This record gives sequence, structure tokens and C-alpha cells, in this order.
Amino acid sequence: MSLLTPETLGDLLAEYDFDNGCVTRVSIDDPFAPGGATARIVVDARDREHGWPWTPVEFRLTGLRDYRLEHGKGFSGMLYFDPVVARFSDETHGELLYLDFDPVDGPGQYEPVDAVDVVGRSQCFFAAEQMSWQVLPPEESPRLAAATPPADFE
Repeated sequence: MSLLTPETLGDLLAEYDFDNGCVTRVSIDDPFAPGGATARIVVDARDREHGWPWTPVEFRLTGLRDYRLEHGKGFSGMLYFDPVVARFSDETHGELLYLDFDPVDGPGQYEPVDAVDVVGRSQCFFAAEQMSWQVLPPEESPRLAAATPPADFE
């Protein structure tokens, strides 16, 4: 897994295009643990080198402190922009990384000024102490697995 920070986001975006990608899986483990929950988010993204096919990219967040996923209230699971990663200090939790899958005006068009700004403007964000990402095999995506014929299909 590769660490994900505001400084390393460019490495991820150089390899994968998230525009028109889909969030296909979100799981939150142990939300009441003293160290915070762990989140796993799988997003189908396009491999920039090949342009196709869709590839599942997994984000793992540890020390999850806050999140919002407003499915059905405007956020449909489809991404219109690449994700944004920002680092802000929170008076309750200290320094956190914010992974925003729903930047209001798109990356580079609007830079959030603080955590309250991310929380107030995004319908799909996660705030955690540490984040990483990795590429998964296609069968790890429910959407891609459903579209892939079985090996013995003729």
C-alpha cells in the first residue's frame, strides 16, 4: 500500500483518473474503538496509461474520526472529479487528513480553508489520521465482478 497525503496525491492521480468512476464499496470497522475506526473505500477508476479498463482502487483509512456519505441526497456514488486530500488541524482530534470524493467545484477550482469547510461542503468525505491506497484485482469491485464473464464462459 502507498501512503496517501496531500503531497503524494499527485502520484495517484498521475496513474488513475477518477472522473466518472464509482464508489463501489464502503466499510467501516469498529467505529467505537478508542483509536478510532478503520475505513475501506473501493472506487473504480480508469488507468491513465491504458485509458481502459476500469480498475478498483482501495483506500484504507486508520484512525477515522469523521465521515459523511450522503447516498441518495445528491451523491450517487459516481465521481465527477478526482478526489482531493487536505490536511487540517481539528481542535478535538488534532491533525487529520481529509479525503474528499465530492469537491464542490472540482479539484483546483476551490481549495477548502479548514476542516469545517470540507465538512460543510462535501457529501462524501472521510477524515482520518492516516490514509493509504492500493490497486485491487477487478473481481474486488462488485460492479466489475458482475460485468466480467466467468472463465469457462464461451
